[in-house]
Amino acid sequence: MDNKILYYFEQLNKIPRGSGNEKAVSDHTVDFARSLGLDVTQDKNNNVIIKKAATEGYENAAPVIIQGHLDMVCVKNPDVEHDFEKDPINVIYDGDTMRAEGTTLGADDGIAVAMAMALLSDDTAKHPALEVIFTTEEETTMSGASALDTSQIKGRRLINIDSEVEGVFTAGCAGGRKPSVRIAAEYIVPPYDNFGIITVSGLFGGHSGLDINKGRANANVIMEQILENIIGKDCYLCNVSGGAKENSIPRESSAVICFDNIDTVNEKISSVNDHIKKEYALTDPDIEINFVATDRYDKAFSRETAYNFINAVKEIPNGVIAMDTELDMVKTSNNIGIVSTFENEIGIFCALRSAVTAEKLAVYNKIESIGSKYKGKTTYRGDYPAWEYRKLSPLRDMLVGVYKDMFDKEPVIEIIHAGLECGIISEKIPDMDMISIGPNLYDIHTPEERASISSIERMWHFLLEVLKQMK
Repeated sequence: MDNKILYYFEQLNKIPRGSGNEKAVSDHTVDFARSLGLDVTQDKNNNVIIKKAATEGYENAAPVIIQGHLDMVCVKNPDVEHDFEKDPINVIYDGDTMRAEGTTLGADDGIAVAMAMALLSDDTAKHPALEVIFTTEEETTMSGASALDTSQIKGRRLINIDSEVEGVFTAGCAGGRKPSVRIAAEYIVPPYDNFGIITVSGLFGGHSGLDINKGRANANVIMEQILENIIGKDCYLCNVSGGAKENSIPRESSAVICFDNIDTVNEKISSVNDHIKKEYALTDPDIEINFVATDRYDKAFSRETAYNFINAVKEIPNGVIAMDTELDMVKTSNNIGIVSTFENEIGIFCALRSAVTAEKLAVYNKIESIGSKYKGKTTYRGDYPAWEYRKLSPLRDMLVGVYKDMFDKEPVIEIIHAGLECGIISEKIPDMDMISIGPNLYDIHTPEERASISSIERMWHFLLEVLKQMK
């Protein structure tokens, strides 16, 4: 494999690049392009467009776009000390696998950026004129793609490198938005002197789109079930917090309670624990629910506020909502990704996805109605459209042909229940022909994220051959 890909990926991982913190990595790619004497532009959203002229013999070929995003999901194990705002991510090589130490690796979508940089720096590759687009905040709001000025884009063939299974080409994706419900909080003086913290941990987690149909436990939902069972006249809720990202199935959640009798609390938690362990024995066998004493809190939520929160989480849809029976895939889903305690409210933050705009709006309206019912204000951010499957796609047909010739097998064409920027780009440039590819990445959006080095190599050579045949 061109070791430049691994080199460029390691360099990217030295730069903190969580969503919303992409200025440094954006500048890095601009400096890289300038060092090669390439045409480069950077906008106020830190999107970067780099252009490279066609190689000899390809001057009359139509331009091709290579696209990926600069940001990454920042999630770590609770026992790992890592500041995603400052600390680099050290790449660990383990045979054919790359991983990090207890954090997300950033292969989603750093591998796309590294492959594009390797292509731009390669003087031996044969290709039409290249337009490389690096976008920002893909993992949160897709605001980079939404703000992208496409007036300077000449190409009408786009290869997105943001898929995670080698030999599976993505040709459509769900749309989405991120609803948040903020429930007004009223406080009382804690009536008891006993305080404890309940923790839910050991869950598998995963991507809120690609893994939503796997039946994995949601730590925030489990915490709701615990609190529903124990909060009452002898137990008050003081604080609740769970999850790291809206688009990650939460692995941990915690709640602080004030209570009268510890034996009663332990008995009720134990009852829920037994039920949860049985329900998720196959998908999340390492679930742990613990309860230990903690320091005194100077205030607790009123019983009404606690019940409003508990009932809202209970009623807001979580997981698969509707299936597309014809395609045998998830059509609509919602993930209760984060719950947080603020000074005057409790926040519930979700990632809603649907291949059907009307269904997306219907679920959002339902969430809004539930929020209102329980003294909450509902808003959203990061709305993006679905990328609709095109029956006629010369680009897709060409990539399928090259793949069959190289690997002697048919690639799988799929529509995924996850968000790709292709939907936004297709709104801006309706005649754009697009396909999404990528190497094997595993457990993205979790600290177990891994990347196959041999798969990256195969997809690199596949990309080179595709470009070579675009004469």
